[in-house]
Amino acid sequence: MPQAIIVGSGPAAVGTALALSARADLRITVIDLGLRLETEHQDVIETLSSLAPEQWPAGLVARVAAQPVTSSVRGLPEKRAYGSDFPFRDEGQLDNLSTEGDVNRLLVSAAYGGFSTVWGSQVMPFTAATFRSWPVSDVDMKAHYQAILETIPFAGEVDDLADLFPLIAAAKPLPDISARSEKVLAAYSRHRSKLRSFGVLLGRARLAFDSPNCVRCGLCMTGCPFSLIYSAATTMDQLRASGRVTYQGGLMALRVGEEGDRPWVEAKELRGGRLRRFEADRVFLASGAFGTTRLVMGSQDRFDQDMTMQESVQFTLPFVSMRPTVDPRTEQLFTLNQFNMVVRLDEQGRDLSQLHFYTYNPAFSAALPGGLRWQGARFLTTAVLQRLSFAIGYLPSWVSPRLRLRARPSRPGEVTELRVWREDPRWHRNRTLRRVLSRVARASAPLDLWPVLPELHFAAGGKSYHWGSSFPHSTRASSTSTDTLGRTDRWRRVHLVDASVFPDVPATTFTLTIMANAHRIATGALAEAW
Repeated sequence: MPQAIIVGSGPAAVGTALALSARADLRITVIDLGLRLETEHQDVIETLSSLAPEQWPAGLVARVAAQPVTSSVRGLPEKRAYGSDFPFRDEGQLDNLSTEGDVNRLLVSAAYGGFSTVWGSQVMPFTAATFRSWPVSDVDMKAHYQAILETIPFAGEVDDLADLFPLIAAAKPLPDISARSEKVLAAYSRHRSKLRSFGVLLGRARLAFDSPNCVRCGLCMTGCPFSLIYSAATTMDQLRASGRVTYQGGLMALRVGEEGDRPWVEAKELRGGRLRRFEADRVFLASGAFGTTRLVMGSQDRFDQDMTMQESVQFTLPFVSMRPTVDPRTEQLFTLNQFNMVVRLDEQGRDLSQLHFYTYNPAFSAALPGGLRWQGARFLTTAVLQRLSFAIGYLPSWVSPRLRLRARPSRPGEVTELRVWREDPRWHRNRTLRRVLSRVARASAPLDLWPVLPELHFAAGGKSYHWGSSFPHSTRASSTSTDTLGRTDRWRRVHLVDASVFPDVPATTFTLTIMANAHRIATGALAEAW
């Protein structure tokens, strides 16, 4: 019986496994670190999910609703999942990984499901124009986008964003959105022609989210007690339960290679440190862009030479409105991203910036200045929250600073040493950013959505979690690029399937394309001889 190994359990691993599972005679083994939520937190979730929200004991809610904590580098605070830091915890995957300057060190997740355990759940495809710089077309990708969207929960609506980002698959409507979101979208509808004339488009969020079952308890950003927000772990659990995937957790891949037509993976058991060797007919590397890149660099002895990682840099920007709404703390809401703004800088839809808007979650209150959290300032606090929105925005990788990587050999039984630093720190003076902010400002009056520009903040290197392109797809594989099936010129049966193979990283949602491209690569591999 032919065999395949997948290294990892995050979105790329799931996209790969979904495609491979279509072949009934194929044995699929997943090798993974597999860190899970602690039992005590899981027990609380099970209790809460068995009750209606109005019956929830406050003490139990507090145990799984911890707000984000301050990050060690610039950018958004570090999220918690049900009160736990397990998506970011070091289980050995961060050994021998060092960063310099203002660069995030938490670049590889040990979690079962990877960083999808704490993501924002946004799912939009890349624009058709994006694929003009890829050796893969948007037409090639469509069936794979559709395959993923038909597998995961999907909420969204047809609106102006569909001009650039078609829905591709049937979607459920979002739950009721906040009063502020309704006002902004209504204003956009009234001023649509004017806003579109200078490249500003608005529409509702697209989310991997079981919206029909949402009870709007407001805990989306700290972990849904009903597990309605999709994680790659959900699909991996289903594939394991069906018998299509054999899962082996507690393993850290150290090296990969080929002997003749037989690829292999060497992995270390986290408990005990025993080295194990796995062989198969194909190996698919889905450890996330940094995890996979380090694995390939160490396995191919690419030491003491610089490599590049592209990143779609993240920025945060608060907005205020002149006309207040109701106090958002009194609304019964889902608190994920509710609407998006796209700032289009060209006619094709490649050069653009996307801003994801949030109109309230408990982190807003926690982040207010100390004076506004004082009991005596309740009136002023309410006035602020009635007018406040918050956006997380991105610029495309081709106008963002790049990350540099250099590997060095490690001792036997250890992960490869990797050093990461950022290029030119003065990047934020670039012309693209100024053009984006200029158009956002022009949209302020029609939308009653005014950017607080002095509070614009840029994330540290690697903090956007939208990075890749270390071994980009090309028409011909080389030592620094992969063919359209994710293979460097040294391997024929080892495939890179995560964002490490993206030719570039546009300023739009990211995870859906990771899953779809991995699905495409695995589908192409199935068509070859095994």
